[in-house]
Amino acid sequence: MQTPARAAERLLLGLGFALLLATAFALIDGRLPPDECPEPDASLIDDPCTASSPIGWLIPAGAALGLGLGFVYRTARKSGTAPPFGKYFPNESESQISERLSAEHSDAHDTDRISGAWANMEVKMLESSHGEEE
Repeated sequence: MQTPARAAERLLLGLGFALLLATAFALIDGRLPPDECPEPDASLIDDPCTASSPIGWLIPAGAALGLGLGFVYRTARKSGTAPPFGKYFPNESESQISERLSAEHSDAHDTDRISGAWANMEVKMLESSHGEEE
């Protein structure tokens, strides 16, 4: 099984390449850079025009962002440093993740046990003080 950081790296690179392909298709089709269609007249009957908006620049921006983050993740993983979102996508193996989660679970269970012991002791103290008052 691959680490979560490696999966995030592959996902970002795949998204970046897919958006790069969409950008290439938009350039071939003439949708980038965005332009307005001229007023129709008799000389432009054979050339249909499809207007595009400036929102189309989000596709190349997303491609650059996805590829950039993917390459940052790759260099961080290969150099051994923490990736940008290391808290969400740790570079740990499955056994390391299970050990960390079991330790966190046992710490949480110990906290519950200790708080339960304090509650029991307080109940006993209140019962004894109530018994002395009678």
